[in-house]
Amino acid sequence: MHRLASPSFLALAVVLGAAGCGPAPEVESPGATPPAVEPVPAAAADTGRVYERTVAFLGTGTDSVFGAPWLLSVRTGGETVRRRGRGWFLRGDVWDPFYDEQWETPPMRAPWRPLPHGPLRMVVGEGDALEQLSFVDGGRRLDLALDASRAEWTGRRGETFRFLDAGLVLAERRVPGIALDLNRTHQPAEGPSGDWVMLVSGDSLHAVLHTPLHDTALEPAVWRGWVHLDFRDLPVSSLTAEWTALRAFDRARREVPVGWTIGSGDGTVQAVLEARSSILEAGEGEGPLLPVDGWFEVTGTFEVEGATYPVHGLLRHTQRE
Repeated sequence: MHRLASPSFLALAVVLGAAGCGPAPEVESPGATPPAVEPVPAAAADTGRVYERTVAFLGTGTDSVFGAPWLLSVRTGGETVRRRGRGWFLRGDVWDPFYDEQWETPPMRAPWRPLPHGPLRMVVGEGDALEQLSFVDGGRRLDLALDASRAEWTGRRGETFRFLDAGLVLAERRVPGIALDLNRTHQPAEGPSGDWVMLVSGDSLHAVLHTPLHDTALEPAVWRGWVHLDFRDLPVSSLTAEWTALRAFDRARREVPVGWTIGSGDGTVQAVLEARSSILEAGEGEGPLLPVDGWFEVTGTFEVEGATYPVHGLLRHTQRE
């Protein structure tokens, strides 16, 4: 299973009618059986698309752990465009979900473009490049500045990933770090998007591994991604993920992973990860098992090209079935 620069989609429907002159129709005999008329199939309903934009910051300092993932989602296909913005702040091993709002906008030509709303503000530069995300609410403020790009990749389904130098500013202190800007899209009928992880090892290694669509018990996920290693870009594919440790998440009446091994069958690429901290939310559902939506801060090792690197990262995890 398995996704980004900004995608661009434009649908144009043209209906042409033409009338021509043909032979005169035959006259039916009285009592003749009328010819069968093929039923016209109903047009498939336009269910729209789901667009996901994630900007995830991870501090690279050594004094304390800082993280700040922002998730902007858009759903089209109705009379309005439905939007949701969320933000989480990680300091040490404490997660703070500081922003969560939903709103609607009229349909537009580029619905995937991020829009400010309420305390969520942003600075957009040339070519619609996102330069800054800010949360401003009364006396509380959090700014994420996106700087120079380090690496950029595009996936098979049009998803894009960019690693950028970044800085998180809080209480007039700037925390240096790295940010992953991730864009991906899917149709609602395909089900939710799958998990992904960003991993960093100093300035030597930056990796993103993902599965475009949600994993199921019948269809184990196929992971792929990229590694930026010493100024080189290495694509990796045909990876599988194994949950190596579990713990109970009572609110969703499920188990969630707290240990992972993601790697190739020949062992040439392998990430061995364990959760250091997490924030999990149980959703609503009709069955006995409830959906899970969450983030993990992970640590571990990443092996590639015969070398092993200590890594630190953020892992996005959901469960739906």
